[in-house]
Amino acid sequence: MNFLAHFALSNKDQNLSIGSFLGDFVKGRLSGQYNQEIEIGIKFHRAVDAYTDHHLLTRLSKERFGTRFKRIGGIMTDIAYDHLLALSWDSFYDEPLSSFSKRVLEDVLAYKNLPREAESLAKVMLKNNSLENYKNESFLREASSSLDKRFKRRTPIFEAPDKIIKIKKELDSDFKLFYPQLMKFAAGWLEKNEQKKKT
Repeated sequence: MNFLAHFALSNKDQNLSIGSFLGDFVKGRLSGQYNQEIEIGIKFHRAVDAYTDHHLLTRLSKERFGTRFKRIGGIMTDIAYDHLLALSWDSFYDEPLSSFSKRVLEDVLAYKNLPREAESLAKVMLKNNSLENYKNESFLREASSSLDKRFKRRTPIFEAPDKIIKIKKELDSDFKLFYPQLMKFAAGWLEKNEQKKKT
């Protein structure tokens, strides 16, 4: 999943949100460089990604893109699902997407030990109102362009937005079945780890 889903699943907890955001920047074993709550957020990010990557519905979405996009099908699914989450936000959450998008990034930036790259990205996302703009199809093109700069090898990522739009109805069907299951998994994972903290 992409940033919006990771933030949304963090259950309005600031430390979890920070950790979930850092999950894309902190790799390898966690050894106490962050406080316990933030490290739980990083582990939570990894658990959500692992659950998502192995789910039958996300695999189905990846297959919908066809062989041309096989190498980047997972990335395209992540982008598409955040777009679809933004479009259907009110079906899952009470807090308006507009206020959520601002609040959660301000929470992240309030943490003073962010890696430089993470801090820079959070500032740009807040300035550009990126999370709320995930609902616009222009987001698909911006995300694809940004990803293309990170790829070392040539990919058809620039074709991704048109392909996502073309099969959006089918992807939305997959997403609407998948996301409630992901929410249930996330709630269970957080409850289990909250109990571990108390023992």
